[in-house]
Amino acid sequence: MIRLGLLPALPAKWRRLARIDLGELRARRRVYTVETLSRLARRNPGAQAHFVVGSDSAEGFKSWKSPGKLKDLCRWWSARRPGTGRGIPAFFKRLPGRMPDISSTELRERLAGGENVAPWLAPEVRAYIARRGLYGTGLLSRLRDCLPPERLAHSLAVTRLARRLARRWGEDPAKARLAALLHDCARAMPAPRMAAYARRRRLKVPALQEIIRRRPLLLHAYISADLARRRFGVRDRRVLSAIRKHTLGGRSMSRLDGLLYVADALSDDRDYPGVKALRKKAFRNLGEALRDCVGDKLAHARASSSWVHPTTSALWNSLQG
Repeated sequence: MIRLGLLPALPAKWRRLARIDLGELRARRRVYTVETLSRLARRNPGAQAHFVVGSDSAEGFKSWKSPGKLKDLCRWWSARRPGTGRGIPAFFKRLPGRMPDISSTELRERLAGGENVAPWLAPEVRAYIARRGLYGTGLLSRLRDCLPPERLAHSLAVTRLARRLARRWGEDPAKARLAALLHDCARAMPAPRMAAYARRRRLKVPALQEIIRRRPLLLHAYISADLARRRFGVRDRRVLSAIRKHTLGGRSMSRLDGLLYVADALSDDRDYPGVKALRKKAFRNLGEALRDCVGDKLAHARASSSWVHPTTSALWNSLQG
């Protein structure tokens, strides 16, 4: 990716001089930066080395292996992203100019969530990532094969909101993203097949026969959790629980469970009266937003004379007081 994205962007005279050192990759073990710099110093006696790192890495310099020796091996440079850089050691020189306000972690999450990364990654790099299925894009490609475009668009909208809520409330954004991406992976299955699947797999669904008789589409959350485990290899119980509970809820809800329930109800592809206000509330008080989302679902069911699953009623009662 460096060859594809960085080298072509360099001025011609720099491009002729630039080299990529593959020593760390070829070692097939963990190689510390101090080892690499020592090796390069032996190979280039008398040369002045310069090392450039992002502000996040610079702020953690003291935790690197042999920081005292590292400091003497070369001159250190860092670029400060907006909102970072306060903990960068004083001996670091600063690269001039304003840096993009995005971290590599955020880029990886956006790639995995199917979001636009064109402003930050070269087209050749994006194509390489897609071909290799890197950073979660392989899962996204498989998801495209089992969901129609409109359902996939909804899943991506839920993913965007779930990641933002996870950062706001101290949940793992990667787990929130995975749960959101897969929460509807069974949604394209016809209702009769859902009923047959639940019976065949002996899924533990409360009031299973009543659901099959009244509203078999409600099974999709339980089937999605089963497919997430069997077809997509998800083993994290918290992620599977959130997928399982995103429609009917549960008698007890973890914060990740509630976060996905809210993200599904309030994603930016939803456009019903009051949704924008509820979306803002979710960032102020997640518990109240969850209660309001459940309340709205019950009110809609009453207005349309629809059957309410006892698990949703139990969730509503648990959220009072």
